[in-house]
Order: sequence, then C-alpha cells, then structure tokens
Amino acid sequence: MKNSLINIDKRQKDILDLLQQEEQMTTLELAESLGVSISTVRRDLNLLEEKNDIIRNYGYCSYNYDNKTDFDQSGPERIKQAIAREASKYVSDYDTVFINSSSTALKTLDFINSNHLTIVTNNVKVNYSPHKDNCNYILTGGEMRFPKEALVGDIALNTISSMNADVCVIGCSGVSVENGVTTKILNESTINEMMINKTLKCKILVADHRKIGLTSKFKIADISVFDYLITDQFCSDKVLNEIKNAGVKVIQID
Repeated sequence: MKNSLINIDKRQKDILDLLQQEEQMTTLELAESLGVSISTVRRDLNLLEEKNDIIRNYGYCSYNYDNKTDFDQSGPERIKQAIAREASKYVSDYDTVFINSSSTALKTLDFINSNHLTIVTNNVKVNYSPHKDNCNYILTGGEMRFPKEALVGDIALNTISSMNADVCVIGCSGVSVENGVTTKILNESTINEMMINKTLKCKILVADHRKIGLTSKFKIADISVFDYLITDQFCSDKVLNEIKNAGVKVIQID
C-alpha cells in the first residue's frame, strides 16, 4: 500500500512537471509520456484538479499557476499586476465597479486612484485588498466556494441583479472568438454573466496569454460584449486579430 501511494505521488509530480514544460497536453499525450494507461492518468488528473493544481479544458489540461503563491516577480504574477494596473485606469471617481472572483481582476483595486467608488464583488479576498476611506465595498453574499473564496448562488445573483455598475472587470479561464469567454465553474459563470449584463458603460476583460485561445467548460459571454481585452505581449497574434475583428479593443501591456 505504501509503495502504491509513493508511486501515485511520484506519477502526479511527473504530470505537473510535464505540464510546466509544455503549455498544454492531452490525456493521451500524458499517458504515452508516463508509460501508463489513459484510465490511470484520468484518475490522477481528477485528483490534481480537486487540489486545484491543474486546469482541465476540452481535450487537454494545463498547469494552474494561479494556485501557487511563490511566483518569481518576473513571471506570471508580475504580468497579472501589470494587467490590473492598466485596468485601473478605466475607473473614474464615483463609479460603481463589479469585480468577479478572478485574482487578476481583484488586483485592480491595488492600483485604483479614483475616489468615492462603490466596489461590488463576490470575491471574499477583497478583505485583504487595500481599502480607501472614501469608498464603499459590497460583498454579494451567497454560498462560499473554496479554495477561491468566491460567493455564488441565488443570494449573490439577487444582489447583483438589484444594481447597475459603470464598470466591470472580469477575469476568466479561457478566451476565444469561436467559443467566447469561459470559466471552469458553472456557478461562477452565471455570476459573471449577470455582472456583464448589469454594467452600463465599460466592460473590461483581463486575461494573460495563458488564457488566450483556450476554451474552458462553461461560457460566460461572447467576446464581442466586452469593450476592452487587457492582456500581455506573449499572446498569439492570430487570435488577437480575431478578437479585434469582433469589435474589442485589445490592449497589450509591456
């Protein structure tokens, strides 16, 4: 039994190592690389997804960098901060702003200079973000989903449906013209959709290059509903041109 557990741990570590080397891999590719059956890899992937170590999409999976807290500041964390800083420029005094459960969207609050804002979010981690004395912060309420600490369900939806926002900042798991903006959590997709529908002026999508061109499980909206996509310089030019042709202004941060 002990040897079996050791083998499972080693195999799952090997899977994570492979996914960090490759941008994405299919179940078959992982099975062939490890010399095991597809059913064995699927069991490992189920466990790794439960631990939030990987992101599973249609036909392939990728390493979940968002689940790691020890990013090198020259890597993904710095990119997310730069995207959030750019998004903060579109928030003006007295705006009401929707922020979804995305860590990149939430970082926007770190850089906002505007005053007298009303921030509405289903992200409980807003408690750890910088707070301004002249701004109001509203948590939607609802059922808390771990490990993201996101609020979902009817209570959250009712809160959002009862107000309108000037700006929304939405993060996601995947972005493509064909399949739209997607997330891996069904309950969060309905929250995000409601935020977008109840935003009157400026709809901002924030996504680094790892999300561009990917499709996750549940659709939030067509890409064309957004005014801006803020991303980085490591994206596929082909996909970005398709997004621009859909009427979205694409901003690539340095």
